[in-house]
Amino acid sequence: MQEPRRTIRTVEEAPMRLIRQGDRFVAQFSFVWEVSTLAEREEGWVPLFLPGHLEEPIGVIHSHTHEVRLADRQIVVLGTTRLPESLQ
Repeated sequence: MQEPRRTIRTVEEAPMRLIRQGDRFVAQFSFVWEVSTLAEREEGWVPLFLPGHLEEPIGVIHSHTHEVRLADRQIVVLGTTRLPESLQ
């Protein structure tokens, strides 16, 4: 019998959405373990990255308050898909 596959994720691999609320961004957590993983860290700022691009952080999130700070400048590419209605 084959052993079941186990996936181990680090906080750097955790999917998290950043939602704009007025003039700031807030983290929208999908799973309880995302919050608990941050809480286990020493109090301070944890870098945020785009999925698959772990070389350059786009900002930081505070491990206990969950305050989000984004970098002032980002390198982006233009997409070829239609713009979602929420952005139009």
